[in-house]
Amino acid sequence: MRIAIAGLNPGSAMYAYYMAKDGHEVTVYTELQGDVFFADLMPHALLGIVNRESIKLFTRKYLEDILGMHVINTSLKSLIINGNKVVDQARGVYDHYDKVVVGSEVVLGSSGNCLSIYSDRLKLGKYAITGKDIGKNLEASLLVSEIGGSVNLNVPLAIDGDIAKSLPINRVETYNECIDTDYKITNPIIGEGFVGELVGRGFTMRDSLSGLDYIVNRDYQLVIMGKLMALRDLGVINSVPTMPRLEVGFSRNYSFLSIGLTRDELGLVFRDLSSSRIAYHGDDGEITGKVLHRGNRLLSLQLIMRG
Repeated sequence: MRIAIAGLNPGSAMYAYYMAKDGHEVTVYTELQGDVFFADLMPHALLGIVNRESIKLFTRKYLEDILGMHVINTSLKSLIINGNKVVDQARGVYDHYDKVVVGSEVVLGSSGNCLSIYSDRLKLGKYAITGKDIGKNLEASLLVSEIGGSVNLNVPLAIDGDIAKSLPINRVETYNECIDTDYKITNPIIGEGFVGELVGRGFTMRDSLSGLDYIVNRDYQLVIMGKLMALRDLGVINSVPTMPRLEVGFSRNYSFLSIGLTRDELGLVFRDLSSSRIAYHGDDGEITGKVLHRGNRLLSLQLIMRG
């Protein structure tokens, strides 16, 4: 099978990896990617929490020389996907494929007058957290607090406020700088008759727990999506199951996991929500958990862990 990957990210790269390993001919169109890396881990690499090399999923050399993929550098905004036809306007060429997977690519860089969580090393200071990325809003607050800084936190978070209070976040009313957690993306143009699949940040999916739509933000979820797509196309599973929203983050001492939407998001649709909480405290660490449900229907699971 001839496969086109129009936009390279951890999810589309994971799909391409499995398909190329199985002997399929894979062509990758990319604008920004040399090596494929976890953008989610850039703040940690900048702070020295993880090694810069360890955040790479695949090197370009591995994709080309070992897996035999054909990698083409071009402007994604100049790509038009019509059915299984990829039109590269920047290069004045087109090609037909058996399958096209469209991915978005993250554009890392400065964020106006604010520091960017993805490209600027966090330092001691008083910051306002800005942005719509609920996972990175919470993670940035933890990272700043752990280096002795403080944050003005009037943005949505991936964890409900009642259990987020257990996190050691230093809060202030006044601030000197701001940290932007949003990111920019670039992706191809979807034309007529597109029959492929979308995998990337910024694309909309339906939460399997609540049935509500959400925007995909996390690289970890993209990896899972890419692998499931490959397993289906290789005949290992029958179909790709719908997934709940996944938000994951960590600092040196704390980590959090949110599966599904938050109470504020669910409350816009469901009025009769109930919740249950658990807590574990031991010498080896702590876990605080919360479950949101509507009758017997699970809608959300949130965990905060120390240690």
